[in-house]
Amino acid sequence: MDYRISYIYPDDDVEEVDVSTFPLRLITKDEIMGIIDRASHESGVQINPVAFFDRSIAVGRHMDTGDYNDHAPKLRRLVNSLFEDYSRTDLSGLLVDYVPRQGFAHLNAFFEMFFLSCNALVEYTMELLSNYDVEKGELLSVPEILPSYPEPLKGAMVTMRKIVQGVGWLTYGDIRANVIEPQLGYMLRKLEMDLQPGIGVGHSLVGVFEILKA
Repeated sequence: MDYRISYIYPDDDVEEVDVSTFPLRLITKDEIMGIIDRASHESGVQINPVAFFDRSIAVGRHMDTGDYNDHAPKLRRLVNSLFEDYSRTDLSGLLVDYVPRQGFAHLNAFFEMFFLSCNALVEYTMELLSNYDVEKGELLSVPEILPSYPEPLKGAMVTMRKIVQGVGWLTYGDIRANVIEPQLGYMLRKLEMDLQPGIGVGHSLVGVFEILKA
C-alpha cells in the first residue's frame, strides 16, 4: 500500500499539498512467524517468540487524519491533551461510537469490546468527577463496577476512584487537569496493553524473540 504521511501537515494545509507517500508492506503475525521459522531452520539457530503486542491501537498517527477509515475517532490529540498541564480536556470527546467494517467479524468483536471498555472507563471517571464534593472532600456516591467487566477495566476503575478520592480535596493548581486527567490517560494506555490480542490490530505490531545459540 502507499502510506500517506499526511500527519506532518497542518489540518488547514493537507488538502492543498501533494502528500508524500512511501510503499508499505503489510504483514500479519502468522507471516512474521513464517519468516522467523525459515530463518531458524536455515541458520540452525533456535528462535522463540517471547511476546507480541500492538504498539498503538487508539492513538496511532492516522486516527486523526482519517486517511484509512472515514469513521476513525480523532483520539490522538484528545488523549495527548490529558497530559497537558493546566488544560482541561472535554472527556466526552473520548467516547467512541465504533463503526464495524464488513467482512472482519473477529476484528470487529475485539474493537467493539475494546472501545466499550474505554468508554466505560471515561464515563466512570466523568461520574466520579461530577459526584465529588470538594467542600466535604468526599464522593457523594460511587458508580457501580459491573461483575461482567473485563478485569483490566475493573482495575482501572478502582484506580481512578482512588485518585479522585485521594487528591480531589486539593485546591492548589488545577488538580483535575494536572493530576486526575493524566492518570486517566495512563489507565487508557493500560487498557490498550492489557486487552489487546497482539495480532496486529494497531499502528504497528511488535515482536520480541529469544535467540538460543548452540
